[in-house]
Amino acid sequence: MTKTTEQALRQQQEDVERDRQPPAAKVPAPATATAVTPADDRAARNRYLEEIAGGMPGRLIKFSTKVNKYVTIDDGSDIEDTDYIALCNETLVGWVKFSGDDAPPERVMGLLYDGFRMPPREELGDLDQTQWPAGLNNAPEDPWKHQICLPLMNTATQELLVYAALSETSRRAVGRLLQHFERMLRLNAGELPIVRLKVGGFNHRDPRVGWVSTPQFAIVGRTKRDSVAKSTFPDDLDDSIPF
Repeated sequence: MTKTTEQALRQQQEDVERDRQPPAAKVPAPATATAVTPADDRAARNRYLEEIAGGMPGRLIKFSTKVNKYVTIDDGSDIEDTDYIALCNETLVGWVKFSGDDAPPERVMGLLYDGFRMPPREELGDLDQTQWPAGLNNAPEDPWKHQICLPLMNTATQELLVYAALSETSRRAVGRLLQHFERMLRLNAGELPIVRLKVGGFNHRDPRVGWVSTPQFAIVGRTKRDSVAKSTFPDDLDDSIPF
């Protein structure tokens, strides 16, 4: 049917008004599932490794006065005579109690350079000396021992060892090294000492004892701290190896 002039004008006006309207909102397409980046699993992996490795971040060593050498605690093997980076900033200090019967030791320990302060011996309990186990001389011996654990990294292989100091002479050797480290903190805060494991000693005041061999950490160099990986002591230091 032919439109009149009035109808044609009205249709044009409606077309103009329609064109002025905003376009209809589009319905968003369903969201596509995206892959979620898995959380960093290093913490869980480290916890697993700590469990199967026995607690400490490296192989435990000590100074043996019987053979006047540094040896591994687990099998008595000699320690390689080479340079070691002393990770002094990760030194662990505190108390350890060996209960015997293959039970893991109890520890009250923390990082010296992370604000840990050793509690007084009286706060640990076990004060009844009649209940103490017999020591080497068959006299009652305090089950709680003052211990220092110093991580050492082989500069050639990057193998990590942990020097466990229980005796007075061993703790004194670590203490002297840490005094040197304190001076480094004032002068070269971003560095760590490189040491060699040496043997020193002294003549005992009792001539029947004679010469007493002692451990010594000879300072042979220094290295940048940020070039050395952190050893990371675990929070739970249950270690079944009595030392």
